[in-house]
Formats: sequence, C-alpha cells, structure tokens
Amino acid sequence: MKQHSTQALPDRLKVLTLGEIVIFPMLAVTITARNRNDIELLLECEKNNELIAIANPQANYSFPLTCENIFPIGTACRISRVKMNRESQLEVVLEGICRISFLRMLKVGSRPLALIAGYPENLSHASDSTTQMLMESSLSLLRACCAAGQPLPESATVILDKIDHPGHLADLIIIYLQPDFATQSRALSLITAKNRLKMVHQLLYERQRKLNLGTQSDSPDPARWPQSGGMSPHSDAGDDELTELKKNIDALELNEATRKTIDKEFSRLKRMNPASPDYHNTLHYVEYISELPWQNEDKENIDIGKAEKILDEDHFGLEKVKERILEHLAVRQLNPNMKGPIICLVGAPGVGKTSLGKSIAKAMGRKFIRLSLGGVHDEAEIRGHRRTYLGAMPGKIVQELKRAGSRNPVFMLDEIDKLGRDFRGDPASALLEVMDPEQNNSFTDHYLNLPFDLSRVLFIATANQSDPIPAPLLDRMEIITLPGYSEEEKRSIACRYLIDRQRENHGLKNEKLVFTEEALDSIIDNYTRESGVRNLEKMIGKVMRKYARSKVAGETLPNAVTHRALAELLGPTLHRKELSAHSSQVGIVTGLAWTPTGGDILFIEAALTTSQKGDNLILTGSLGDVMKESAQIALSFLKTLTCRYDIDENLFEKHQIHIHIPSGAIPKDGPSAGLALFLTLLSLACNRDANHKIAVTGEISLSGRVLPVGGVKEKVLAARRAGIKRIILPEENLKNLKDLPQAARDEMVFYGVKTIDEAIPLVITTINRVTKKGFTEKKPATVTTCYPPPAGIN
Repeated sequence: MKQHSTQALPDRLKVLTLGEIVIFPMLAVTITARNRNDIELLLECEKNNELIAIANPQANYSFPLTCENIFPIGTACRISRVKMNRESQLEVVLEGICRISFLRMLKVGSRPLALIAGYPENLSHASDSTTQMLMESSLSLLRACCAAGQPLPESATVILDKIDHPGHLADLIIIYLQPDFATQSRALSLITAKNRLKMVHQLLYERQRKLNLGTQSDSPDPARWPQSGGMSPHSDAGDDELTELKKNIDALELNEATRKTIDKEFSRLKRMNPASPDYHNTLHYVEYISELPWQNEDKENIDIGKAEKILDEDHFGLEKVKERILEHLAVRQLNPNMKGPIICLVGAPGVGKTSLGKSIAKAMGRKFIRLSLGGVHDEAEIRGHRRTYLGAMPGKIVQELKRAGSRNPVFMLDEIDKLGRDFRGDPASALLEVMDPEQNNSFTDHYLNLPFDLSRVLFIATANQSDPIPAPLLDRMEIITLPGYSEEEKRSIACRYLIDRQRENHGLKNEKLVFTEEALDSIIDNYTRESGVRNLEKMIGKVMRKYARSKVAGETLPNAVTHRALAELLGPTLHRKELSAHSSQVGIVTGLAWTPTGGDILFIEAALTTSQKGDNLILTGSLGDVMKESAQIALSFLKTLTCRYDIDENLFEKHQIHIHIPSGAIPKDGPSAGLALFLTLLSLACNRDANHKIAVTGEISLSGRVLPVGGVKEKVLAARRAGIKRIILPEENLKNLKDLPQAARDEMVFYGVKTIDEAIPLVITTINRVTKKGFTEKKPATVTTCYPPPAGIN
C-alpha cells in the first residue's frame, strides 16, 4: 500500500465538492473535472503544491457552500498528477492524506475556503486483543464472501493479509466491497479505527448472509451512480475508452472458452469503481488481451526460387540450413496448416547464426523477433508472472509476439545454451512447452492464464555448443550444425559482403578501395583465429577507420590494401600460424584438435627419463581428465605389444614417460588424441622416427580399435593451413569429408583406419614387426579405405 510523505496540515484549506465519490486516506482516486471553476481550482492548488479539502454535499445541497449542506467529515488530499485530455477536461489523481472535519466555511475571492481540524491516522499495530480479533474475523468473513461469489480482485487477499493497522484495513475493505454512498460516508465519518472495524465487520456479516441466501449483492451499478459537481467515477473519456475496448474485444476471433473468460473480465471491469486499487490492473490486463495477435498473420512468401535467391544473396555457404528452410517452404505449399519446425543452429561464434535468422524471415516474408536467453535465470521471463503479484507482466514470448503484431513470425531464441538456473526457477524447463510442436498450440502464460497458439511460429534457437542444453529440451529441436569456414570461404565472404559493408559504414562508399588476395590471407592467418568471420570484419573495419582519418586529413588514399601495409595499419601480428614440423623425429607426432574458434594442430611430444618413485607416466600441457585417460589407455595397450615390436620389457619399469603438449596455458581435453598419443609412445619405445608430414586423429580402445570423433572439418582445415596434406582418421569419419571445400578434398589424402595396427606403418614407416618364428618383417602400409588414392603425394 502506498505510504505518503508527511506534510504539515494547515488550518485552512480550499474546498472541492465531489458529489457521491468518497476518498479514503492513504488511497488514490482518479477523477475528471469538467466545470471551469473546478479545473481552475485544481490547477491552482497543483501549481502551489497546496492540499485541498474534499467535501461531499448533502442531498439538499445548494450554493453558497456552508457547513450545513455538506457532510461534516471530509478528506484532505494531495494532487499528485494532472492531465488535460482531448475533450478539455482535467484528469486528476487525488491521494488521500487524512480525515478532516469542517469547522466553519470561509470565502476568499471566488474560491471556497474552510476552517478545518485534521485527524491524522495512527499507523501503529492493533493495541488490544479485541481489535486484533476483529481484524482476523473480518478477513475470515471476507474470504467467506469471496467463496460465496463476492467479486474481488485476485490481489485483494494478498494485499489485505499484509496490513496490520485496523483503520487502514477497514478503509480498504470498504473500497473492495463498494457499498452505497451512504455506507461509505458513514465509514468516513468514523474517526476511531476500532469503530470503523466494527462497522466493516457488521457489513461483511450481512453481505455473507445475503450471498448465502442467494440474494443479489448490494453493490451499486456504476451506470446508476448520480453525477454531481461535475465529477463522475467513470468520466465520459473513460466510458469512451471502455466502449472502444469492447469493440476491440468483439472483433477478436477467439474460441468459446477464451471468449467467455475475456467477457467475464470485461464485465467485472465495468462494475469496478476507478478508485478501486485493482481497477487499473484489470484494465491493463483486458487491454493487453485485446492487443494480442490471436489470428493476425504475415502473408508468407512461398516462392521457393525467390526465397533461395534471398538466402544466397545474404549468406555464403550454409547449404544445410538453406536446404532445410526451402524444404519447409515446399511443404507449406502442399500443407498450409503444417506446424512450424523447431530448429537449433549450433556453431562457433561468428559463423552467421543470428544474421541467418533475419535472412530466413526476409526470405519467408515474415516478421523477425530475436530474444537473447544468455544469463536468463528466472522462469517468469519465459512464462510471465501471475496477476496476484504487484507489477505482474507477461513473459517475453507473449510480449514479443504482441510487439510484432503477428502470430507467425520467425522467432529466434539466441544463446539457448547459456540459460541459467537458480532459486527463481528453471527457464529451460519453462521452454519445454514452447519448443514442443505437439504442445505449443495451447501455450499458457501465467499472466494471461489463457491458451495461446504458438504452433504457427517458426522457432530458431542458436547455441555455440549443444552439450549444456538439457536433454529433454535438446530432444525437441532439430539440430543443424554450422561448421567453421575455410580460408577460401572467408576470403569469398570478405570480398562479397564484408569489405563493401565496412566501406559504406565508414563513409568510404565512393572510394575504390580493395584488398589484395595476399592481404586478406594475411589478415585471416595472422590477425584472426576463429571459425567465423566476426573478427575478420573487425580487422577490415579497423583498416577502413585508418583510411577514413586519412581522407578527412586531406591525404590521398591508395587504391588497394596490400600485404606490406598491414603492419602499419593493424600493428604486429596477433597469432602465430602453426606449421608442420621441419623433419621427422622420435617421439613427436602431429595430432589434430577442435577448438571453439575452429581447429588446430598439436605437436604431441614424449620423452624417457630416469625412473623415480611415483607414477611412471607424467602428463603436462593443461590436459583434461578425458585426455589423461586416453594417455593411460595408449600406454596400457602399448605394454601388450612389447613382444610384437621387440620393445624392452623393463623399459617402463626403469624409466618414466613424460608426455607434453605445447601451449600449456590453453586447456585441452577430449578422446580424439588417443591414436596420436599411442603413436607417440610407440615411436619413443621403438626409437623410430614418426612421419612429420601426416596428421592423426581418432579415439582408441583397449582392444586396439579406432573410434569416430567430431570436428572433422575444422581439424582437416587446420592441417591444411599448416601445410599437411595427409590425414589419418577413423574410417567411420570418412563420410564427414563431404562437408569440406572441394579444393581441400582435391589436394589432400585421407586414410580411414579401423584399428591401431592399420595406422602404425603409415606414421612409423621404418618399424619392424617380430613374427611368430622370431624373424622381423617390415609391416606394409595397408589400409582398408583411402580417399583419394595417394598417388604423387610425398
């Protein structure tokens, strides 16, 4: 309940008569003044920050104003807000301060003035057991009236339970019950809190008895309220507003249950006094419902050719996503009532997930909505707050649909993998209904408490990784992985989109400024390290800013940005390009790794040291638990092969094996280095060189099998950047090579292996194998699958 700041009460106040509107202390009422004298009086008091006395005239009221023709008790009020409406009427919010008695009427000029005595409300707790018992009994009776059919705002019981002052509780119950004017005037005239509470208790008792007998409540019909003194509970402007609202509601195409609920709320709104604390909440609720796009839809573009052209113009590559959207449009042509799919785009930062959503909306002719879920912890952000809470609002889903004015937009749920969870609820669980095509046709927001159809919405979620997404939510989405771009693709994107966009953004649209191919390659390799093109665009923008400053200074701009100019424009290189080793060495194998910014090569190194007490395997380089387990598996499997490769059986007891992977500050984890770790240990144990011109990836098992891994495209492109042309990978991963650019497939050779034995002679070409008869033989390099044949590759 609103608390008012203390303000000294003068002994004289200007008087405004309000007809049959009673204002109680500590409550606010909105009135509309139509009489010119009343408007001038209110504006004058508001300007001078004066309190005003509100008086209610008697039935035999006549001018001039005297103490005999008004009720003896009135209310001192503060004017908190005034606003002139279009009908030249003054809308005023009056806040009750305290009860006053009119001692004598004075007159200064044309403004009536009264000599008054004030009765400030004592807001202390109930001081005796009788008063406390009356308060508890009144609340109990009010709940009983509610159960018997007494109309009451949803938030009423919550508010009343928090009030511990008997007089304030009595006044508020009177407002909620809305009895006739005589009853309200009698309640205002009772100065002591206990007397008012006794009156309210009796009123509640009689109201409950009538409700139980099935008689009609004595709440007056607002349409029959008398008009007096130029004031009314519902102003003409308010009546027009409700009439317009009713037209909007009647125009909605709703099902029977929803229509019944909305009509009930509107009928309740018409019966409410604008002075009621819940009036504006109910008005906002009904207005909100009337403005939702229950049936409004954007006209879709189902011309597949046009949609494909738009997608190709806006984005380079991303064929899987484009194909999926075009398939959806084709199905929409055949079945217009098809439910919208739930798509999740998973990819590294900067690959174009968010901008792709805008292009999809443009291609389909729909509105686009983006909702960022990163850091959202509160379930109410998705499903809204219940109306019983102060300041309740709908959830973001409903808010954004209302703002868009369409029930079939493209709705992007950005960063869905970064949803939080705490004591306020689990937003991911709240999304289960939203993201399920079988359930979202009747999504229920807590604020609306009505089913809303989301089945026409095309939901597109984005994530950098799918692992943090809860399994039930992930199961409801169709996952489309966006791999990183190759160097050729980044160069093409820069030439087709980024350079022109940054040139225009920096005011150089009319300048013929281009980047040489060498300059772009240098920026990609030495100044950015990412799967996407976000940092590439930043670097191009940085170059444009340098030239924009030069142009403003009157300098002549070059026609092209060259490789040599980058050091001056962008400074020293930010990244070192990893290259393959210069020569083959013992105990060093080139592995491949997937990173959030793309792929990279790893030099896995191993060395033998004199045995010390403790573990005989030392692992360094910020390795995670899974990678450490892979090293243990590799060592254990190697120990089973000591006889086959003529390895000293005491080697592992006499020495410690130290495995290190450089770039120790960067955490590394995952099982895909298992095969490379084994080959490193075998090279070290046999004292044989490992081929430095071949890179290795694959998980291994204790039985010697090579298992499939992820991130094949990124790993292969990393090897290609380092100058490596031959790759060993699990045979089951050969199917992933179709994601590579054609140029990469044409110039590289891929060996698919099922077992560790198949990979050994490819990397350690000089190794000898001991036969059962005790002779040694050189194991030929034979593999089951190779793409393409390795002719001419050295």
